[in-house]
Amino acid sequence: MSQPIFKHWALLGYLILVWGFAFSLIAVALESFHPVFIVWCRLWMGAVVVWCVWRWRGRAWTMGREWWPRLTLLSVTGNIIPFSLIAWAEQSVPSAEVGILMALMPIATLLLAHWLLEHEPLTWRRSLGVVMGFVGVGLLVGDGLLSGGASGHWPGQLAALLATVSYAFNGVYAKRIPSRSPVDLAVGTLVVGSLLLAIPAVWFQLSGPGWAVTASAVGVLAILGVMATGVATWCYFVVVTERGPGFLSTINYLIPAVAFAAGTVLLAEPWGWEHLLALLLILMGVGLIQVRRAV
Repeated sequence: MSQPIFKHWALLGYLILVWGFAFSLIAVALESFHPVFIVWCRLWMGAVVVWCVWRWRGRAWTMGREWWPRLTLLSVTGNIIPFSLIAWAEQSVPSAEVGILMALMPIATLLLAHWLLEHEPLTWRRSLGVVMGFVGVGLLVGDGLLSGGASGHWPGQLAALLATVSYAFNGVYAKRIPSRSPVDLAVGTLVVGSLLLAIPAVWFQLSGPGWAVTASAVGVLAILGVMATGVATWCYFVVVTERGPGFLSTINYLIPAVAFAAGTVLLAEPWGWEHLLALLLILMGVGLIQVRRAV
C-alpha cells in the first residue's frame, strides 16, 4: 500500500477535530434538546448526507431482507446506544471528562475481540495496557464511588463507559458479518437508526424540554448531524478503505485530547490533575495495546 497522501492526512485531521469537538457541542445542544432527540437528529441528518454521497456514486441497493437484522444491530450498538449514553452522561458529567472516558474504547474492543475473534491474543504487553487504562478510569470515577455518589457524577461516568463497550461490540460484530461496501453499510445503519428513534425522540422532546429552543442549540445540533455524523462518516470510510484501520487508529490518541481541551477552554469546565493523569494513563494503555510486531 502506498504512503498516505495529503488527502488522507486532511481527512484524518477533520475527523479528529469534528469528533473531538462533538462532546462540547453535545453539551451546548443539551440546553434545549433531550438526549434522545439529539441522537435522532444526528442520525437522520447524517443519513441524508451519506445517502447523497451514495447516490452521487451511482450505487444501487443490493442488500436483501437478511441484511435488515444485521443493519439494525449495527445501528443499535454503533449509533443509538452509544450516542444516547454519551448525551445522557453529559447531563451530569463535563464533556471533557466524557471525552477522556471514551478513550477507553480501543481497550474495550481488545477485551471483547480476545474472547469473540480469532487472532486477537491478549499478550502481556496488551494486558499491561488494559491495566493502565483501567487505572486511569479509576482516577476519574473512584472518588464518586467511594463517597457514595455524593458528587452525582458516577452514573454518568458509568454511562460513558458503557458507551465504549457498545462501540467495542459494534466493531467486533462488524468483523463477523459478510463483507459489504462500507458506504452501503453506512447508509443502511443511519437510515435504520433514524427510523427506530423517530417516535421516541419526538415524544421525549415534547414531554421534556418542548420547543423553547435557542439559536445556539439549533446551530450546534446541525453541526453534529451534518458535519460530525454525515460528513464524518463518509470521511471515515474513505480513510479506512483507502488507508486501512492502522492509519485511522491515530485518532484514538488525539480525539480525547481535543475533547478535553474543547471542554475546559471553550466551556470553562472544571478540571484537575487527576484528569490530566487519567488522560495520560489511558492513552499510554491504548498505545500498548496497539503495538504491532515488526515484519
